[in-house]
Amino acid sequence: MSLATVSRVLNYDQTLSVNETTRQKIFETAEAMHYHKSRKTRKSKQKRLAICLWCDQDQEIKDLYYYSTRTSAQA
Repeated sequence: MSLATVSRVLNYDQTLSVNETTRQKIFETAEAMHYHKSRKTRKSKQKRLAICLWCDQDQEIKDLYYYSTRTSAQA
């Protein structure tokens, strides 16, 4: 069984089609291992955006589209 399946079962994903035996095994194993979901809370409602560039700084400055996109995202 895949890690994704286990994660989706433990997160009660209603769109996942998995038989009841498998679902029960996952919950029994999680209980035996004293698994508890992490309750991370975000203090900030800010969203994060990552931009990956495949050019050096000189190339970026020459291409105004990518330069303006990156500098606008920093604001």
